[in-house]
Amino acid sequence: MAQEVTGAVTRWDISAADLPERVLTAPTGGRMFLLPDSRVDGVAVYRDDVAGLIKTLRHRDVDIDFACAREDRRYLSEYGAIEVVATISIAVATTLTTDLIKSIVLTVWQRARSSLGHNCPIEEVDEAPVTVKIAEIVRAENETVIRGVEITGRLTDIDNLIQRAVTDSARAELPPADPDDAAPEDTTG
Repeated sequence: MAQEVTGAVTRWDISAADLPERVLTAPTGGRMFLLPDSRVDGVAVYRDDVAGLIKTLRHRDVDIDFACAREDRRYLSEYGAIEVVATISIAVATTLTTDLIKSIVLTVWQRARSSLGHNCPIEEVDEAPVTVKIAEIVRAENETVIRGVEITGRLTDIDNLIQRAVTDSARAELPPADPDDAAPEDTTG
């Protein structure tokens, strides 16, 4: 009996100012960048349970790197229960493809597994509540547009929720680079 897909897909307000230069200047392609959990005094802060995540994912043929250089990042230990097991923020310098979505889902699964511990049963990992934030950097002609989506749900539903977000007709059109330039819905053809 199949379970119903549950979760939330919302817009993530992220701009070029929120992204490291390394991400903004990356060549268009399938590489993913793991964004920091926060910034403190200009230093990128990652939770310490992601330290081995990049190496594990590369071993599984995922093209991923930290968004910030080694000298610009620190790791923070966190203890205690949290409502969402894993929050992961990823940037890609291209539109989301099926292969990228698979890589994102694998990244989120590995991140949740790391957060819960390797002794946690796989069934519990699959049911874990996660949040995925994806910054999609799309270059068209002479402009760069950053579209952000935030997806929250059970890990087992993340693939379908990302697919739903990608196929949303509202995302089909690139928004203006400056949100102030956005006009009311244009119905002329």
